[in-house]
Amino acid sequence: MPKQNLYAEMAPDEKGAPSHPSFMWGVGVQLSALAGASAVQPEKYLEETKDYADAIQVYWLKHNGIEGFDVQPGPKESDRYYDDNAWLVLALAEVFEVSKDKKYLDRAIATFNFVMTGEDDNLGGGLYWREKVLSSKNTCTNAPTIVCALRLHQLTKEDKYLEIAKRVYAWTNSKLQDTDGLYWDNIRMDGRVNRRKFTYNTALMIRANCLFHEITGEARYLDEAKRVATASEKFWVRGNGAVADSGKFAHLLMESYLALYQRDKDKHWAETVERTLTYVHDHLRASNGRYPHSWMRPAGKSREESMLLNQASPARAYWVAAEVLK
Repeated sequence: MPKQNLYAEMAPDEKGAPSHPSFMWGVGVQLSALAGASAVQPEKYLEETKDYADAIQVYWLKHNGIEGFDVQPGPKESDRYYDDNAWLVLALAEVFEVSKDKKYLDRAIATFNFVMTGEDDNLGGGLYWREKVLSSKNTCTNAPTIVCALRLHQLTKEDKYLEIAKRVYAWTNSKLQDTDGLYWDNIRMDGRVNRRKFTYNTALMIRANCLFHEITGEARYLDEAKRVATASEKFWVRGNGAVADSGKFAHLLMESYLALYQRDKDKHWAETVERTLTYVHDHLRASNGRYPHSWMRPAGKSREESMLLNQASPARAYWVAAEVLK
């Protein structure tokens, strides 16, 4: 959507009609893909990355005295997701790192401040998923929030972020981790646990453990990262490189393996990522260059190949791998 410098939710249809601007989840993945590209080829991608990071401020909404990213650009009734905003914290932190422009760090901090309004003492702590529907506390909010806090601790050197990370980490492990090391999806306010497992929930906890190890030097975090990564590979990753989950989740599992590889230097994790990304490129990429929803098999519907989220996810994975495995 060139006039707005935004990405659409869906590619133009046969008539060339664009869809509405991407939902915030897709925005976060696309911005992270651009930031990853800028880390590898700044001369080619940095200006585009900064332009997009600036353009998405149209999603920034003040509601009940609190500012945060809405699911769609305004003006509209507020509908904000804590997990969407956590992904933006991580992406904006990377934009700051590649651009050295402090305004992006300031925006990451402001976004994190919104995320933390989703925490309360119900169920002993933890953060909700959606601002207007406080019905569950989800791993997809709490796990990236831990990573956000650790990244902000690294960038600001402020201990308050490390304390937040430790608090949310303890709660998430106590409420949402299975005995096999993997993570359930959410806990409802009546205490019932949705035991579905998605790659990205476990992935962000692997990454959190890697960051804790990097920051504290405590071996227990690296041991836990290895345990959980091993369990996740057994559960989701097939011998040919296919991953039994959607790419919008699975790309984060690959990124977590690269984070672990950077900590323990075990080539197994690098080889696993290379095998999966080769499978995705060689077997799932359509003749038009687009990618499906599933990282197990090619798309069954052309609609899947039109969604920004399904294109930004492999793009992010390719760029992170290019940087780590160079």
